[in-house]
Amino acid sequence: MNQRVAIEKFDSDNLRNKIRDCLEWINWRDKIYPDSRIYIKPNLTFPEYREGVTTSPEFITALLDVLKERTAHLAVFESDGGNNSYPAEKAFRTHHLYEICSARNVRLLNLSRLETVPVPVITPHGTKIIPLAKELVENADMTISVPVPKMHFVTRFTGAIKNHWGCVPDSMRLRNHYFFSYAILEIMRRLKSQITVVDGQYFLDVNGPVTGTPVKMDLVIAAESPLAADLILMDIMNVDPHSIGYIRQAWKQKMLPESTADIEINHDIKEIKTHQFSYKRDPVDYLALLGFKSRIVTWIVYLSPLRSFAHWLVKMLRGGSRQVDTFYKDVLKDDEPG
Repeated sequence: MNQRVAIEKFDSDNLRNKIRDCLEWINWRDKIYPDSRIYIKPNLTFPEYREGVTTSPEFITALLDVLKERTAHLAVFESDGGNNSYPAEKAFRTHHLYEICSARNVRLLNLSRLETVPVPVITPHGTKIIPLAKELVENADMTISVPVPKMHFVTRFTGAIKNHWGCVPDSMRLRNHYFFSYAILEIMRRLKSQITVVDGQYFLDVNGPVTGTPVKMDLVIAAESPLAADLILMDIMNVDPHSIGYIRQAWKQKMLPESTADIEINHDIKEIKTHQFSYKRDPVDYLALLGFKSRIVTWIVYLSPLRSFAHWLVKMLRGGSRQVDTFYKDVLKDDEPG
C-alpha cells in the first residue's frame, strides 16, 4: 500500500486548518489516539528564529493546537546545539517555547538534561553506541519530526530524517558523523518516528543549514513517514535522492517508500515546484565533508590539541565560520543552561 503525503498552501489566517487538512489526508486519527504520548521534534539548529533555518514559533503553536484535538499527552524537545555552541534553553526562549508550551500544558524538554540509555548501532566499523533520552526510548508512542527543508553544505539536503540528529543529547554528537547514515535510522526506529509535519513557509536554498537563501514557499506538508516526506521535499528541491547517503542506506535497510511513485499525494507536485533550487559548496566545505566521513579528520578538527589551529585555518580560508557561536557570539556569551 502506498504511503500518503499531503501538501497545502497556507497563510497566517488558515495555518491550523491547513495542518489539520494535511493530517486528515494521511489518516492521523488511525495513528494518534487520546492516550498516545507524542514527542515533537522541531528544528532549532540556530539559537533564534531565522527564516528557512529553524521551525517558526507560529508553526509550532498551530501544530500543537491541532494535535491537542486528539491527545493531551504532548512534549516538545530539542538538545543543546552541536559542538557546545549554545544551550537548548536559549533556543526555547528566543522561539517563545516556554510561553507557547506553558499555555497549552505541553511539556518542554532539553534532552541534554535527561537521563540517557546506551543504544547500539550496527555499522561497517563495528557496533557503535549512541546515547538517547531514556524517557523517549521507553515512553514515546510516536515522535513527530517538524523540519525545515534545506540544502546542506555537507549532506547536500536536510529534512525530516536528518532533523532526528538533534535527538542525540550529546552536544559533541558530531564526533559520530562517520557512521551518521546508520545512527540516524536507528534513532528513528527507537523513537518510533512516524508522522512528519514540515514547516515549509520557507525553504533554504544554496548552502544551509545556517547560511543560505530563504525562499518563501508557504507550504505545510504532512507525511506518513520521514522518508516519504524527504522524497517529496527532494522532488520539490530538485535533489536526486540517490545522491544522499542516508537515503541510500534507508533503502538498503528496506525502509519504504522506495520512490515518489510509491507515494499518494493530494496535489500535483508540478504545481508546487515554483522555484529552481540549487546547491553550492565553497572549496573549504569539502574539508567539512571529509570530516563528516572520516573519524580521524573529525578527531583532528574537533577533539585534538590541533582543533584551535584547524578552526583558525578554516576561518582564514573561508573568510568566516559556519559555527553558530561565530554568528551569535554577543548573545551567547552571557547565556547559561537552566
